[in-house]
Amino acid sequence: MLAPILGLLLSGSINRTVARTKRNGIFIAIAVLLLLTGYAFGLIAAAISLATIYGAAVAALLIAAGALLLGLIVLVVMAIVNKQEQRRARERRLALESAAAAVLGLVRKQPLMTAAIAAALVFGNVFGSSDDDD
Repeated sequence: MLAPILGLLLSGSINRTVARTKRNGIFIAIAVLLLLTGYAFGLIAAAISLATIYGAAVAALLIAAGALLLGLIVLVVMAIVNKQEQRRARERRLALESAAAAVLGLVRKQPLMTAAIAAALVFGNVFGSSDDDD
């Protein structure tokens, strides 16, 4: 009975970690692409501005500035999303700790009721639904 619950808790934690890693990888890839684009256009703009003083250089500089700005925005969004995820994880951990404390208090104050609940859970798992869906 305890193994499926632990498996469910661990798989949820692993799934969240995998999802967070994928999301961070995508954000970092987008940021790197935009930063490299800005760098390339910055170099092109510098080369053009050396060749000609006006014209295409201003356009290339604007494109470079826009790409750099977008890259920084992506990094800021990633940081905000990570902070929210950390806050949610902390709230989940605190909720689990408070539930564990409540159960522990119940076990200490009313051991007979705790034994009855545990027996009901075991009985329900052993003699409950026996549908074979495999």
